[in-house]
Amino acid sequence: METLFQNGSKFNLILGSDILSPYFYLILIASIYLSFRLGFPQIRFLFLALKILTGNMDFKGSKGQLVHSQAFFAGIGSSLLLGSVIGTALAIAYGGIGVLFWIWVMSLFVMPIRFVSSTLAVKFRNQLPSGRYLSGPMYFIEKALRAKWLAVAFSLASLVTVLLFGGIFPFVGLTYITKEGLNLSGLSGPISISVILLFIVIGGVRRVGRAASILAPIGIILFIFGYVSLFSNGMISFFGFLSDVTKEAFSIKALQGGGAFGILRALSASLSTFFLSTETAVGKSSGIAGVVRTDYAAKQGLVSMLASFFEGFVMATLVGFVLYSYGAVNLETILSFPDRILEQKESLPAILFFISFLCFGILSLAGWFYSGEQNAFYVFGEKFSNFFRMLFIGSTLGFAYLYVNYGIDVLSVVMHWGYIAAVITSIPLLVSLMLLGKSANLELKKYLSESGARYEIFKDIYLLFLTLLPKNLISKIFGYFSTLQLPRFMMIPILKAFAKVYKINLSEAELEIKEYPSLNQFFTRALRAEARIIDSATNAVVSPTDSKITSFGNINQSTIIQAKGIDYSVKELLGSEKYYQYFTNGKYITFYLSPQDYHRIHSPFAGQILGYYYEPGKLFPVNDLAVLNIRGLFPKNERLITFLQTEYGKIAVIKVGASNVGKIRVTYDNKIVTNNWIRFAKEHHYKDVSIMIDKGSELGRFEMGSTVILVFENDTIDLTNITLGDKIQYGITVGNFRSKTTKLPVKA
Repeated sequence: METLFQNGSKFNLILGSDILSPYFYLILIASIYLSFRLGFPQIRFLFLALKILTGNMDFKGSKGQLVHSQAFFAGIGSSLLLGSVIGTALAIAYGGIGVLFWIWVMSLFVMPIRFVSSTLAVKFRNQLPSGRYLSGPMYFIEKALRAKWLAVAFSLASLVTVLLFGGIFPFVGLTYITKEGLNLSGLSGPISISVILLFIVIGGVRRVGRAASILAPIGIILFIFGYVSLFSNGMISFFGFLSDVTKEAFSIKALQGGGAFGILRALSASLSTFFLSTETAVGKSSGIAGVVRTDYAAKQGLVSMLASFFEGFVMATLVGFVLYSYGAVNLETILSFPDRILEQKESLPAILFFISFLCFGILSLAGWFYSGEQNAFYVFGEKFSNFFRMLFIGSTLGFAYLYVNYGIDVLSVVMHWGYIAAVITSIPLLVSLMLLGKSANLELKKYLSESGARYEIFKDIYLLFLTLLPKNLISKIFGYFSTLQLPRFMMIPILKAFAKVYKINLSEAELEIKEYPSLNQFFTRALRAEARIIDSATNAVVSPTDSKITSFGNINQSTIIQAKGIDYSVKELLGSEKYYQYFTNGKYITFYLSPQDYHRIHSPFAGQILGYYYEPGKLFPVNDLAVLNIRGLFPKNERLITFLQTEYGKIAVIKVGASNVGKIRVTYDNKIVTNNWIRFAKEHHYKDVSIMIDKGSELGRFEMGSTVILVFENDTIDLTNITLGDKIQYGITVGNFRSKTTKLPVKA
């Protein structure tokens, strides 16, 4: 069986270790140095980078031409799909399936290289009077290192890399796809690609960005569909695959060659192939990142890190999983693997799979084209950049013609010289990035200290912990300890400390603080009789709690809009099949009870209790941070809904459980117990008894802070005297009913 290290091997001639080893050792040193120099931003700020990529932290007033996602996909158009597929396949051919483990490890360390490159590209970009931005490694090499000669040398090498590695090589690869996969004869495929490419690049970098926002999602969707449709039936166990990768990673036999030298040779060749194929430290993506619209240079740097994450951890894993499942783990089987797909080329999944590569291939060519323009402008000025455009299109079409007529050997030659050019280009860039790591670190610190990003990091970590922690178990444990009746010399200081921390008004409590035997009884304390006044107006609806108004308004059809972008279904919230339809197009008010507040719940109006619905959900906290960032939080949490019939219409009194809420209790039915070990949803209607309750009478209580939501029938109430964010006491009017619709009692 032929290996890539045998003399005369076709791919050994294409990518010999003499080409790859210098690149490997330099990128290894740079990645480890920058990871430690920057404090491992790839770990600390991964979630923040994902959040920036989604556009949640964009600031429209910032200067630039592209948004973060456009720059991201335009910059890594080729590396994310084409580069990852080719790179992973060649890496496995060099080092066996175990090399995938080292791709994961190396990808983690490589991420700061892209961070530094993109951050510096934004920081040192130039803006012309026309509004056009000029950016790329040559600008920060010149300005930050004051090495004009090195910047010119980089640009000249980069021009060659753009033509061979970024233009001709992927263009010939796309020609192969159109010819072999889509059955386009002659030059019809290459010419069609050229026309699309010209349409994109003539519109400048803004059109490149818009194309990225369209082609990238289409390409990803088609790739996933094709991947699943073509390969899912032949897949082995994924966990078995991961186990084999890990075992093979530490197998000297799998790494080929003998001794430590053989291991290093195999690793350097295989890992270099992958990271060169994914364009790491070649400079293209940073040139496009430099024109992004951002208020801090480090924001795009963080986004650019994600390229290595997706290439190494996602795409390489998907490709390696398919190859290993189908036994393609050496040169012979990997070279023959495309034939498996071509055998199905008439099928829709295969066609869509090929089109996904075309989408990313065209996006790749557009990104490289723009990068070449930037380098040509820097070295020779505007006139040569125009000549470069013609040279790029002419050379790609010319080599496509050679491939159509002379076959795969043309691709081999272009691949060989393209990778050589990429290695040469990477050397001055990697050295510069190590020298400028301090500058990028200062930009990162500036962003974190001035932008509020630290809060975003804290928030994301907080929400992650909320998701992973056993919230119901913790709440039960807390509830248990809150009921413990400790000796008075211990209990009184605890209660006083609790009251002091939460600034509880002890003068309103029914008892002296020393009379409460447990934290739970103090928390659910009653108030003195005269502490609250209930509005006695005939049609006045009163607040059921001491709380803060966090949301109120109209229900849109059957949807409650809690805040901008935060909504949830009334049906999911209420649960009851019998009653939820009454509240379509109604109104609602949300009351948040903090630990400071009095925690008994009172009836908002006089009426008849028809029944209840209990939903044993989660116990997320219900503070603003959780409510505004966990979509549909209230329907997710444990809830006890009381359905109240008044003479003016129905009211749903929704008591939402929260973290550390030991129990939700109600006065009208002592059989209802929440937060048990074994819990089931339950709906009950009081058919044989009429349970009446007066306005302001106690309805229930929370055994820790939580939320109450009142939901009213359509056209029954006008909300009054409430303002978002206001603190309110129970008994205060929150609305007025319009007119009577029924007499009580009614039959449930």
